[in-house]
Amino acid sequence: MSPRFYALGGREPRSVLRPSTLEEAGAALAAAARDRLKVVPWGGGTRIGGAAPPERYDLALDLSGLDRIVEYDPEDFTLTAQCGATLATLRSALAARGQELPLETPLVTRATLGGTLALNASGPRRLRFGAPHDRILGARIALADGTLVRSGGKVVKNVAGFALHRLLCGSEGRLALILEASLKLAPAPEARAALIYGAAAADLADAARWSFLPRLEPAFVTVLGAGPARDLPAGADSRAPFTVAIGLEDDAAWVAEQERTVIVRLGTPAARLEGPAEAALVQALADAENHAPSRLTFTSAHNTVAALGPLAAHAGAARLVCHAPAGRLHWFPDPGGAPGALPDFHSLGYRPIRSAGGARIEPAIPPEVGTLALRTRIREALDPHGALERS
Repeated sequence: MSPRFYALGGREPRSVLRPSTLEEAGAALAAAARDRLKVVPWGGGTRIGGAAPPERYDLALDLSGLDRIVEYDPEDFTLTAQCGATLATLRSALAARGQELPLETPLVTRATLGGTLALNASGPRRLRFGAPHDRILGARIALADGTLVRSGGKVVKNVAGFALHRLLCGSEGRLALILEASLKLAPAPEARAALIYGAAAADLADAARWSFLPRLEPAFVTVLGAGPARDLPAGADSRAPFTVAIGLEDDAAWVAEQERTVIVRLGTPAARLEGPAEAALVQALADAENHAPSRLTFTSAHNTVAALGPLAAHAGAARLVCHAPAGRLHWFPDPGGAPGALPDFHSLGYRPIRSAGGARIEPAIPPEVGTLALRTRIREALDPHGALERS
């Protein structure tokens, strides 16, 4: 690939390397550390493309060549794969055995395992299956100086040392690089169904309307504004101001009982999907997180549909995606638009955790002093020369 492909904010790297083995990746980092180069790791490029340009950008380290499935043990529900394997490849390998790796991120045909772990990315079923740091059992890791180390193991019952592999989930490749990971799998559900409802702003604010859902424990409940809802598969967009997708995944009898309860409480849905169509919807809801290049992601302890009530009356709410039980809200402001277009997210209990495409919420909420000091100590221990630091 040309260096232009790896440009960040219009800034191209001075050089590009695409190792094909873990040892080559370690050697590349060692050489970069020796020459005090600034390194940016790449996977499928599905999320990093909207990042701000780094002050220095010496080397783009493309890890997509590390794409082997190293070991698959269907009896133990575990899988070990290299970080460059795409999620689509992993899903295909598991489907024949009725198993799944419930990691969810947009654009799975390009998104890599390493990138998903680095972002700790999760989608509509986060509450049900956890985030990537909950599923990773162990890893082979390249430190910033090129040293290859192991953390954790390949089995579920493992207590081998400090869980560095979990610490790196969410670090965005700024501390060390996960080159190979062992993960715990899940059985595919016997039955899948999704019920699609249209809703107005007043409907979302009606807490009594949605109060039964947490007790029902659906696989997901996602609310989309009219903009992102247009990206859903045919038949899944209600064409109302908001679309509410309720996913049910379990044994057939319980899914049928859940569905009856939802219909009694909410009425006949605008659409119903089942089986593979429901699975496709789950991916479409994850893809909706990439609805526009300019986006902000928030986390919140408010994990009900009604928590969106204070936001729903505002015009900007037409550009949101909220995985309600997971407490994740994605908002797509107009490029260059005023940050105050919606109410103060912070006062409503939403904390910004990621931004892309130049989107910002002001004022930013700085980390606590103790947290900042801990981050600094970890960074100095793992990457003392700042080879992986992009600011």
